[in-house]
Amino acid sequence: MPLITLRTNKIFSEKITNSLAQSLSLITERILRKNEKAIVVRFEAAVQQSQWYVGGAVKSDDGTIFELNIIITKGTNTQHEKAEWIAKTWQLVTEALGSVPHPNYISIQEIDGESWGYNGLSQEQRKIQST
Repeated sequence: MPLITLRTNKIFSEKITNSLAQSLSLITERILRKNEKAIVVRFEAAVQQSQWYVGGAVKSDDGTIFELNIIITKGTNTQHEKAEWIAKTWQLVTEALGSVPHPNYISIQEIDGESWGYNGLSQEQRKIQST
């Protein structure tokens, strides 16, 4: 049930976002062992260039800058799986978006199964119901 959010300083074509959504879902399913049907990917693009700052100054060049975050249930993946997912995600996103001269971040946010869920059930409730 991961939620993946990719924020960028640019609006990318539907072809690029479709490809990224499919690829991010696939590596999340394979590496983090998540159910494909529960993976949500969303894209957010800055409306104004001045919304991105690097080193305290407005980012003024044409280079791509991004931040990608995934939310997963705490304790469902190993350190190795998370490290592999970050590396593969970096490769995938930088290949899709092109040269990335600025600092770009990928993070995994882990939330306790009692504190989040979807379609009205917490992850802990889902776990209990499946046993």
